[in-house]
Amino acid sequence: MTRSADATRSTCRSQENLSQRPIRCLVIQLARMGDTLQSLMALRAAKELYPALEIHFVARERFADAAKRVPWIDEVIVLPTDSLLGPIISGEVSERSGLKEIARWVAPLCGFRWDLIVNWTYSESSSFLTGILPARVKLGYSRQRDTTFSCADGWSHYIQAVVQGGIEQNIHLTDILTTQLLTALQIHFGEPADSGGAAVTSKHFFSAIPDEITVSEWHLRDRSKKWIAIQLGAAQPEKTWDAKNWAKLTEHILQRHPECRFVLLGGKGDQTRAKAFVDSLTRENRKHLIDVVGETDFELWARIVSDCNWVFSADTAAIHLASILGTRVLNVSVGPVRWTETGPYGNGHYVLSSAKPCSACKDRGVPAEHTCRNDVTPEGVYGAWSYGSSEWSHRRQLSIETHFARLGWSAELHSIAIHRSKIRDASAGGGVVFENLLHRQLEIANWTAMVIEHIGRTWYCGWTPGIGQELSRDTISPDLIKALRALEESSRVMIQACEKGARLATELHDKSRELRSQKVMSLQNRTELNILAGELERIDKLVNQLGKLHPPLRLFPQMFTVLMHNLRGDRLSELGLESASCYRQLGVGASQLKDWLQFTLKMARPVVLRPASELPVAAEMVPDTGNDLPRL
Repeated sequence: MTRSADATRSTCRSQENLSQRPIRCLVIQLARMGDTLQSLMALRAAKELYPALEIHFVARERFADAAKRVPWIDEVIVLPTDSLLGPIISGEVSERSGLKEIARWVAPLCGFRWDLIVNWTYSESSSFLTGILPARVKLGYSRQRDTTFSCADGWSHYIQAVVQGGIEQNIHLTDILTTQLLTALQIHFGEPADSGGAAVTSKHFFSAIPDEITVSEWHLRDRSKKWIAIQLGAAQPEKTWDAKNWAKLTEHILQRHPECRFVLLGGKGDQTRAKAFVDSLTRENRKHLIDVVGETDFELWARIVSDCNWVFSADTAAIHLASILGTRVLNVSVGPVRWTETGPYGNGHYVLSSAKPCSACKDRGVPAEHTCRNDVTPEGVYGAWSYGSSEWSHRRQLSIETHFARLGWSAELHSIAIHRSKIRDASAGGGVVFENLLHRQLEIANWTAMVIEHIGRTWYCGWTPGIGQELSRDTISPDLIKALRALEESSRVMIQACEKGARLATELHDKSRELRSQKVMSLQNRTELNILAGELERIDKLVNQLGKLHPPLRLFPQMFTVLMHNLRGDRLSELGLESASCYRQLGVGASQLKDWLQFTLKMARPVVLRPASELPVAAEMVPDTGNDLPRL
C-alpha cells in the first residue's frame, strides 16, 4: 500500500470518527459582552464546519444571556462572579474560605477529560482555570504544571506579543479566534465538513426572539418608517461620544430624511446621557424618538437591533450584536480604540475616527484630554451615513469627497477618517478589511499594520495572498518613502541576526545532545557552551536594539520574548532546538517585511514614459480643421 493511500484511509477514518462521536469543547469567556459576542461569531463558523462540535460555554453571569439564546450551544455554564469573588474582594470572607467555594464550582468541570479547552478570556487570572482542567488540546492562556504562565498555541503568542503588546495590526479579533479554533480542529480532529458557503452572520443566529416579549413602546412603533438605533455610552467614558453630538446628528437626519425614526438604547448608567440627548432635541423631533435606555433585557435589545436599518454606536457590544444580526453599523470610534481589531464585522459597515493624532490615546498612562472626541463632528458623521445609506443609488461611483462637497461640508473631511468594512474573497486572504474611503497618503504606522497582518497570517495560517495587494501607488507619500529607506539597512540586519541566532541555537542543540550529563561535563564542553550562550545573548540584545530604534521592527523583540518564555523542554538540547525554531520564525517575518519594503519602494518609482513607437500617430493628434465644432 502506498503512503498516499495510507494517508487517504487515515483521513477517512478520522472523518468517520469525527461523525460518530462529539468533540467535547469547553470555551472560557469571562470578559465583557462584546468579547462574548465575538466569541460566538467564531464558534458559529466552527460549528458549521464541524457539526460534531459539542460546545460548553463558560461566561460571567451578567454577560451569559447572549450565549443562552444560541440554540447550537449545548450548555452555558454561568460563573457567579459576584457571589464567588465579591465576598473575597470586599473582605467579607477569607481567601481560604472563598477558594473553597471556587473549588466547589470548578469540581464538576474537572470530572472528565475535555477534547478541547479554548480560553478566549486572555487574562492571567483565567489561565489558572485552563491550567487545572484536563484536556487533550488547549488553546489560549494556561498554566504549566509548576503554575508558570504559558500560551498554549501560536495565535495566543500573537495576541500576547502584538495585540496586548500595543502594536498596531489589521487582523480583526473575530478572524483571529476563528482561525485559531479551526486550525486546531483540523490538526487534531480531521478535515471539516462541507459548509456549503453558509454565512456566519445571520438574522437567525439566536433562537427565535418573540415579537411580544414585554409590552413596550417599541412594539407600538410606526413600522412604515426606517428605524435607527443609537447606543449611548461605552465601557469607558473616554470612548463615548457626547450626547449633544448624537442629538445634533439626529436633528440633521430628521430634517433631511423624514422617513427615519430613532430609538435610544443604553444601560441604566446611561440615563444621564439620555436626558442630555433628549433635552438637546427640538420638541417636534422628540416625537420621533423612542427612549428605552435602562429598560431592555437582552431579548428586547436584540429584537430592537434586529428590527432597525442601522445601529449608531461608539465602542460598545452593540456593534458586535448588529454585526451578528445583519444590521448595518455606523461606528463612531473615539478614544483609545483599535477599531481594526474590534470594529463591526461584515460588509458595508462604516467606521468614523479622528484623522489627527491624539496625545491622550497615544500615551494612555498620561492624563490628558481626548481631542479625538471633538475631531469627529455631527456633520462629518451625517455625511458618512448619508453616503453609505444611499449606496444603492450611486453604487459607490460617486466619491465621498464629492458627496461632502454637495453637502457644503468639505471642510469636515480634514479632521476625520472614514472606512468601510468588506469581507475579502478567500483568494485574497479572507477576513474583514476596512477600506479607506478618503484619498489619504499612507503613513508608516498604517503601512506597518498591513505588514504585520501579512506576517501573522503567514506564521499561523500557513498561506497569505500576494504582498501589497491593497497598496495603491497614489497613497505612497514622500514621508513614507523616506521612512522605508531608513528602515532598509535595519531590516537586513534583523534578517541576518535571526539567521545567525538559528545557527547558534542549532549548534547549541547539537553540542548539548552529545553530552552524557548536563551536570557533569568537561571544561572544554562547558567553555564551548558558554561561548555559544554569550553569542546568543548578543543576538538577543541586537534584536531588542533594532526594535527600539525602528517602531516597525518592534514586533520582533516582543514576539521573541513571548516565544522564549514559552519554550518547552527540560534539557539544554531541547531548549536549543526550540530556540532555533523561534529564530527561524522571526526570520520568516523579517524577510516578509523586507519584501514589503522593496515592493513598496518599487511601486513608488516614477512611471516610465512610453517610447515614441507606442505613441499615437500625428494624424490622430491633429484636431479636425473642418467646419465642425471642436469635439470634446
